[in-house]
Amino acid sequence: MDEFSLRWRITGSGSATFCLDLREETVEIHTTYVGDGLGSVLQAALDLQGGSSSAIAFLPAEPGGSCLFFGGASSRVYLQIVDFQDMSSEDGRWGGGRLRWNGHVSVDRFVRQAATMAEDVLAEYQDAASYRVAWGGIPFPVDNIRRLRDRIGDDRGLR
Repeated sequence: MDEFSLRWRITGSGSATFCLDLREETVEIHTTYVGDGLGSVLQAALDLQGGSSSAIAFLPAEPGGSCLFFGGASSRVYLQIVDFQDMSSEDGRWGGGRLRWNGHVSVDRFVRQAATMAEDVLAEYQDAASYRVAWGGIPFPVDNIRRLRDRIGDDRGLR
Protein backbone atom coordinates (compact mmCIF):
# COMPACT_ATOMS: atom_id res chain seq x y z
CA MET A 1 0.00 0.00 0.00
CA ASP A 2 1.68 3.20 -1.17
CA GLU A 3 -1.25 5.57 -0.68
CA PHE A 4 -1.59 6.36 3.01
CA SER A 5 -1.00 9.15 5.48
CA LEU A 6 -0.26 9.34 9.18
CA ARG A 7 -1.85 11.68 11.72
CA TRP A 8 -1.29 12.35 15.43
CA ARG A 9 -4.06 14.19 17.28
CA ILE A 10 -3.85 15.07 20.96
CA THR A 11 -7.41 14.51 22.15
CA GLY A 12 -7.05 15.60 25.77
CA SER A 13 -4.40 16.10 28.38
CA GLY A 14 -2.03 13.17 27.94
CA SER A 15 -4.27 11.37 25.43
CA ALA A 16 -3.82 11.07 21.66
CA THR A 17 -4.98 9.22 18.60
CA PHE A 18 -2.53 7.90 16.02
CA CYS A 19 -4.21 7.40 12.63
CA LEU A 20 -3.15 5.40 9.61
CA ASP A 21 -5.35 6.77 6.83
CA LEU A 22 -5.64 4.33 3.94
CA ARG A 23 -7.74 4.67 0.81
CA GLU A 24 -10.39 2.24 2.04
CA GLU A 25 -10.19 2.71 5.80
CA THR A 26 -8.67 4.53 8.74
CA VAL A 27 -7.01 2.67 11.58
CA GLU A 28 -7.20 4.75 14.78
CA ILE A 29 -5.08 3.88 17.80
CA HIS A 30 -5.63 5.46 21.20
CA THR A 31 -2.47 6.12 23.23
CA THR A 32 -1.57 7.98 26.41
CA TYR A 33 1.30 9.80 28.05
CA VAL A 34 2.52 6.66 29.86
CA GLY A 35 4.91 6.38 26.93
CA ASP A 36 6.27 8.47 24.11
CA GLY A 37 4.18 7.08 21.25
CA LEU A 38 5.09 9.86 18.82
CA GLY A 39 8.78 9.42 19.59
CA SER A 40 8.43 5.66 19.16
CA VAL A 41 6.86 6.02 15.70
CA LEU A 42 9.63 8.43 14.70
CA GLN A 43 12.27 6.02 16.01
CA ALA A 44 10.76 3.21 13.93
CA ALA A 45 10.93 5.52 10.89
CA LEU A 46 14.58 6.30 11.68
CA ASP A 47 15.38 2.60 12.05
CA LEU A 48 13.74 1.71 8.74
CA GLN A 49 15.26 4.68 6.92
CA GLY A 50 18.66 3.69 8.30
CA GLY A 51 18.41 0.27 6.69
CA SER A 52 17.03 -1.91 9.46
CA SER A 53 14.92 -4.79 8.20
CA SER A 54 12.57 -4.55 11.21
CA ALA A 55 11.29 -2.05 13.75
CA ILE A 56 8.65 -1.72 16.48
CA ALA A 57 6.67 1.32 17.62
CA PHE A 58 4.91 1.19 21.00
CA LEU A 59 1.68 3.10 21.61
CA PRO A 60 0.74 2.39 25.25
CA ALA A 61 -2.70 3.18 26.65
CA GLU A 62 -3.04 2.03 30.30
CA PRO A 63 -3.10 -0.91 30.83
CA GLY A 64 -3.15 -2.06 27.21
CA GLY A 65 -1.85 -0.51 24.07
CA SER A 66 -0.88 -1.14 20.50
CA CYS A 67 2.28 -1.98 18.61
CA LEU A 68 3.31 -1.39 15.06
CA PHE A 69 5.50 -4.30 13.97
CA PHE A 70 7.56 -3.79 10.82
CA GLY A 71 9.35 -6.75 9.22
CA GLY A 72 11.17 -7.73 6.06
CA ALA A 73 11.99 -4.19 4.99
CA SER A 74 13.62 -3.32 1.72
CA SER A 75 11.79 -0.71 -0.38
CA ARG A 76 8.55 -2.02 1.14
CA VAL A 77 7.93 -3.37 4.62
CA TYR A 78 5.29 -5.66 6.08
CA LEU A 79 3.37 -3.79 8.80
CA GLN A 80 1.17 -5.39 11.44
CA ILE A 81 -0.81 -3.27 13.88
CA VAL A 82 -1.64 -5.30 16.97
CA ASP A 83 -3.67 -4.28 20.04
CA PHE A 84 -2.82 -5.79 23.42
CA GLN A 85 -5.08 -5.88 26.47
CA ASP A 86 -2.14 -5.65 28.87
CA MET A 87 1.23 -4.03 28.27
CA SER A 88 2.12 -3.17 31.85
CA SER A 89 1.75 -6.05 34.32
CA GLU A 90 4.46 -8.65 34.86
CA ASP A 91 2.10 -11.62 34.55
CA GLY A 92 -0.17 -10.56 31.73
CA ARG A 93 2.12 -8.47 29.58
CA TRP A 94 1.50 -8.85 25.86
CA GLY A 95 -1.69 -10.80 26.58
CA GLY A 96 -4.71 -10.80 24.35
CA GLY A 97 -3.06 -9.66 21.12
CA ARG A 98 -5.53 -8.79 18.37
CA LEU A 99 -4.49 -8.01 14.81
CA ARG A 100 -6.04 -4.71 13.67
CA TRP A 101 -4.42 -4.27 10.28
CA ASN A 102 -1.67 -5.77 8.19
CA GLY A 103 -0.18 -5.16 4.78
CA HIS A 104 2.88 -3.92 2.92
CA VAL A 105 3.77 -0.24 2.88
CA SER A 106 6.49 1.75 1.18
CA VAL A 107 9.39 2.44 3.55
CA ASP A 108 10.07 5.82 1.94
CA ARG A 109 6.39 6.80 2.21
CA PHE A 110 6.23 5.72 5.87
CA VAL A 111 9.38 7.68 6.72
CA ARG A 112 8.16 10.82 4.97
CA GLN A 113 4.67 10.52 6.43
CA ALA A 114 6.08 10.07 9.96
CA ALA A 115 8.17 13.22 9.50
CA THR A 116 5.21 15.16 8.10
CA MET A 117 3.02 13.97 10.99
CA ALA A 118 5.55 15.23 13.53
CA GLU A 119 5.98 18.54 11.68
CA ASP A 120 2.19 19.01 11.70
CA VAL A 121 2.05 18.38 15.45
CA LEU A 122 4.85 20.84 16.12
CA ALA A 123 3.16 23.45 13.92
CA GLU A 124 -0.16 22.94 15.75
CA TYR A 125 1.43 23.45 19.16
CA GLN A 126 3.84 26.15 17.86
CA ASP A 127 6.74 24.92 19.96
CA ALA A 128 8.06 21.94 21.88
CA ALA A 129 7.15 23.46 25.27
CA SER A 130 3.45 23.77 24.39
CA TYR A 131 3.43 20.17 23.15
CA ARG A 132 4.99 19.02 26.42
CA VAL A 133 2.20 20.68 28.42
CA ALA A 134 -0.53 19.18 26.20
CA TRP A 135 1.08 15.72 26.26
CA GLY A 136 1.26 15.44 30.04
CA GLY A 137 4.92 16.31 30.55
CA ILE A 138 6.59 14.17 27.90
CA PRO A 139 8.73 16.35 25.64
CA PHE A 140 8.32 16.59 21.89
CA PRO A 141 10.82 14.21 20.24
CA VAL A 142 13.01 17.03 18.90
CA ASP A 143 16.10 14.87 18.42
CA ASN A 144 14.19 12.25 16.43
CA ILE A 145 12.61 14.75 14.05
CA ARG A 146 15.93 16.58 13.65
CA ARG A 147 17.73 13.33 12.74
CA LEU A 148 14.90 12.35 10.38
CA ARG A 149 15.07 15.77 8.67
CA ASP A 150 18.84 15.39 8.26
CA ARG A 151 18.57 11.88 6.82
CA ILE A 152 15.80 12.76 4.39
CA GLY A 153 17.74 15.83 3.34
CA ASP A 154 14.67 18.03 3.03
CA ASP A 155 15.29 21.36 4.70
CA ARG A 156 12.18 22.97 3.14
CA GLY A 157 9.81 21.13 5.48
CA LEU A 158 8.62 17.61 4.94
CA ARG A 159 5.29 17.96 3.19
